[in-house]
Amino acid sequence: MKVRKNRICVLFSSVFILLNGWSNAQVVDSLSKIGYQSQQILLDSYVEESKVPLNRPVILHVELSWKGELNRYQIEPVNQPILTNLLLDGSGSENRLEPQDDGTLKAVKAITYRFRPLEMGMAYIDGLLVKYREKGSDREESLSSQRIMIEIIDPIPESGKGKVKSIIYVVLLIIFFIIVFYFLVVYVRKRSEAKNGMAPVVSPAEFYLNRMVQDVDPRGTNLNEMINRLSRIFREYLQEEFNFPVLELSTREILEQVNRLEMEDSDKSQLSRVLEKLDVVKFAGKGINPDEFIDIYGTIENFLLKRKQIFDSAKDLQKEVK
Repeated sequence: MKVRKNRICVLFSSVFILLNGWSNAQVVDSLSKIGYQSQQILLDSYVEESKVPLNRPVILHVELSWKGELNRYQIEPVNQPILTNLLLDGSGSENRLEPQDDGTLKAVKAITYRFRPLEMGMAYIDGLLVKYREKGSDREESLSSQRIMIEIIDPIPESGKGKVKSIIYVVLLIIFFIIVFYFLVVYVRKRSEAKNGMAPVVSPAEFYLNRMVQDVDPRGTNLNEMINRLSRIFREYLQEEFNFPVLELSTREILEQVNRLEMEDSDKSQLSRVLEKLDVVKFAGKGINPDEFIDIYGTIENFLLKRKQIFDSAKDLQKEVK
């Protein structure tokens, strides 16, 4: 009799446990359904590839979507995910509306992250926490994504880029050898001309014209310095061209020497005007204005160009005689 009572107690206990378990399952299932139905905004995150070569980027897409207009929810800025064996290279976002089959609209906020793998092995992107609130509501809610695992594998050979780089190097090498060969030919030719007494002769006027171009800038800001350079170059030219000590003489003495030269009166007049203007600038103790500088520079330049033309004509005439 006692055994029978024990069996009845065990049976009632089992039935009670089963009923209690069924009741709890119903409650849990009911809560799960309620929670799913109240979830009106969805979060989806995924990578384009789960296996990525070391020399290729990992692309992560994060998408928030809901029914209705884009401004239905206010999404808080999403922080950068915590990374393992990855480095953030950049990110971007977009908002769009997608029409549904039932005639409604689905709003989508998409964020794309670009990561650079650091080394081969496993890489991880920890879950993102997204906070949001519905328009007109002060209640803040949040969603979180799952942790994502990526396998970083051997890099893919850069065949195309490697070929392009090789072609560039070959082209640059060819250009380098062409330049070296050109200067070598020019050097050998000049040495040969020098040995045969055929080295090109440059007139003093041409030489000092080149010096003017190199040392004097008509558009320079310090015109006082430029006029001093121009005066020194011109006096050195006169000394070399006409063989009298210009650098040791005063302007008056230079003009006396110039008047004795076999030269057209217009050229003598130009020389006198330039030297007098240079003297005025030198001893006036004030800065020269741009118009005065351009006038002096142009007069000297024209004088030298004319002397160069006279020299070149005489040289051509000598060649014809020979």
